[in-house]
Amino acid sequence: MTMTVTEITYGDIDQDILRDCFDKSLPFLDKDPIGNIIWEEMSITKSADIEQKFEALKDLYNDLSAEGIIFKIDIDGRIVNYNYGTRELTGDKMFCHQMDLMREDASGSQGWSYSAEYFQKINAFFKSKSENCATFSSWIIAGSGMEAAWDKSVSAGHISYTTGVTNTEYTGYTYKKLIITVLV
Repeated sequence: MTMTVTEITYGDIDQDILRDCFDKSLPFLDKDPIGNIIWEEMSITKSADIEQKFEALKDLYNDLSAEGIIFKIDIDGRIVNYNYGTRELTGDKMFCHQMDLMREDASGSQGWSYSAEYFQKINAFFKSKSENCATFSSWIIAGSGMEAAWDKSVSAGHISYTTGVTNTEYTGYTYKKLIITVLV
C-alpha cells in the first residue's frame, strides 16, 4: 500500500469523487445527537436537504482555495480523502486540520484512516506547511464522532493530544481545540 498526501487547488478536485467522499461522510457529519459539523456556520441547517449540504461544502472548499490549504490523500492511486486546513497565524503557527471527507480504499475499507502510515503521512505534510511544528491542531465538537475518532487513535498509540482551548460562545455546542502530537 502506498499512501500519498498532495496539496491541490479546488480546480484539481474530481467532483464525482468529492461527491462519493461526501456521501460516505454524511452519516458522520449528521450523526445524532452530535454530528461532526455545524451546518449553521455555512448558512444552512442540519435539516437542509442533501444537495444543499453538498453545495455548501463545495462552496467551502472553493472559498478556501485562496486562504486555506486543500489536499488529497490517495492510496495506490485511488483518492480516498479530500481535506482542508489552515496555518495558524499566531503562536508556533501550527497547521490546523479543519475538514475531511473520506471514502474507502480499493479493498472497501476505511481502516486506513486509523493506520500508523496515515498519521506519519499527514504529520509530515502538516509539518511542511507549518515551519516544521511538532504538533498540529483540530477543532472538534465535544461528544462528536470526531472526538471519538481522535480518542480511538490515542488508544491505538498513534497520537496523543491535549485540549488547548474550549469555546461555547455562539452555537450552543462546545468546541475543543485539540493539540495533537503524532507518536508513530
